[in-house]
Amino acid sequence: MFELIFFSILSVIIVTPFGFILFNQSNNTINLSNQLIYGTIIISFIALLINFFFPLNSSSNTLILILPLFILLKNLKIYFSLNFLRFVAFNSLIIFLLVAKSNIYRPDAILYHLPYTDILNNEKIIFGLSNLHFRFAHISIIQYFSAFFNNFIFGSKGIVLSIAIIASATIINFLSHAINYFKLKKFNFHSFYIFFILIFISYKMNRYGEYGNDAPTHFLFFFLISEIIQSFDNKNIKFNSNKLLLAIFIILNKITMAFAIFLPFIFLKKEQFLDIYKKPKFYFSILFLALWLLKNIIVSGCVIYPVSQLCFKDLEWTNINLTKKVSQENEAWTKAWPEFKNTNNISQVEYSSKFRWIKTWGNSHLKKIMKILVPYIMVLFAIYLLVNFRHKNKKVLNLNIYHKKIITLLFLMIAFSIIWFLKVPVYRYGYSYFISFFSLLFAYLCTFNHPLRENFSKFFKFCLIFFSIIFVLKNTVKIFNPEDVNFNSFFPKIIFLEKLDVKKIQLNSFIYNESNNMCGYNYSPCTHYQKLKLKSKKYFSYNVIIPY
Repeated sequence: MFELIFFSILSVIIVTPFGFILFNQSNNTINLSNQLIYGTIIISFIALLINFFFPLNSSSNTLILILPLFILLKNLKIYFSLNFLRFVAFNSLIIFLLVAKSNIYRPDAILYHLPYTDILNNEKIIFGLSNLHFRFAHISIIQYFSAFFNNFIFGSKGIVLSIAIIASATIINFLSHAINYFKLKKFNFHSFYIFFILIFISYKMNRYGEYGNDAPTHFLFFFLISEIIQSFDNKNIKFNSNKLLLAIFIILNKITMAFAIFLPFIFLKKEQFLDIYKKPKFYFSILFLALWLLKNIIVSGCVIYPVSQLCFKDLEWTNINLTKKVSQENEAWTKAWPEFKNTNNISQVEYSSKFRWIKTWGNSHLKKIMKILVPYIMVLFAIYLLVNFRHKNKKVLNLNIYHKKIITLLFLMIAFSIIWFLKVPVYRYGYSYFISFFSLLFAYLCTFNHPLRENFSKFFKFCLIFFSIIFVLKNTVKIFNPEDVNFNSFFPKIIFLEKLDVKKIQLNSFIYNESNNMCGYNYSPCTHYQKLKLKSKKYFSYNVIIPY
């Protein structure tokens, strides 16, 4: 237990200064949480860049720690202050509660999250790696952030902290905003938005074992919307490079959230687009994206996998037939193909087209989604009724500044949700689109036309305390009543195989492990696919895996 507490504290102290590079404002809790979020981005970029040339092993990862140490020593007033100590304490508490006695997200973590992180810790980039396991071609940038934590301080246990850090930073950011609004007795559109998102987090994003690569993406999308709303007060919104970098980072976590890229630009005027090219951070964002796309090409032969139209067929490691098959399977599975009774023996392509999938999807995925959405919407509606009939003043509030911008955001969330529904209608692939829509909608309804009375602050305070207690209790109960009673460590289990479960396969100078079960961590490189038709060769010092 004490080891996890220590690691939780140390992870916040290490990651936060990295964010100072992008966000170097005063050391209040909101700004520090921004630094922690942007710190994850900087570390991920450094890890991605290094892996083109070296493995992210304990030595290289420990060398990276020189940078935050330098920033800490150069900014003693920020990082040796009481406010920073409080910030570290609250974040580390959330990280500890989330991680302690949790399971990792299954089966995806065992299937390819952990194996890919293991590869990063042991190998520099491998050409054609997707031929070992096609899921290695659409990995998340979060695996690079996770791989960084395997250093001389944390060891391999550290790789489980990354996702919890993003969650804690977002939660602390939102809570800090909410507390400020409560102290000022100021309840505007933004205060209600973060209030409703915090309700959703306490209701449905409170279990680390269900996070995977998806939850961090949605946390960051909620954060991006929050940052955009805060700019509504400015009549002339200027381009913010940090928002673009954040949007790109969201996409690198989950390609189904690609529409986030539009949000930093939506309220800019034509002449303001000319200023974009004057921002150094803009080029950093483009470089980050370019490196990621290059990584995709090296690993799979495709700019974006599994979009076959974006693959380079002439590259010898590109498996275009597998890419097309994976694309068809992915779309069919998101549309409830496993639940479909295929009495007419139709193909997956036929099933996915012309809305043949709607009935099956409605009887399976839609029901699951509605079980989550209906209670949430009911809570928001109840709060709206309470606000509207008990806490509104008669005085009309002028919302002209906000009105068009809010409506634009609402329509964008609708559009994004519709495209999600048509292409990949799995809840975890895009739920922040429609959760943001409902949160924005009810925030608008609660603040439309009339200001709130000051006595609303009591209700606001009660709800914040109530939902915070729910979040803490759910995670505390998990510690005393763990999901896996046979595993005693406070850290989630990451090693699932014994040496007897794996078989070494040699392709010339390249050796990988073949397993009867999903790989987990500690057997790099590893795949559970057997008897693959592969060959390998060396290109300078790089391994190239080629299908035949």
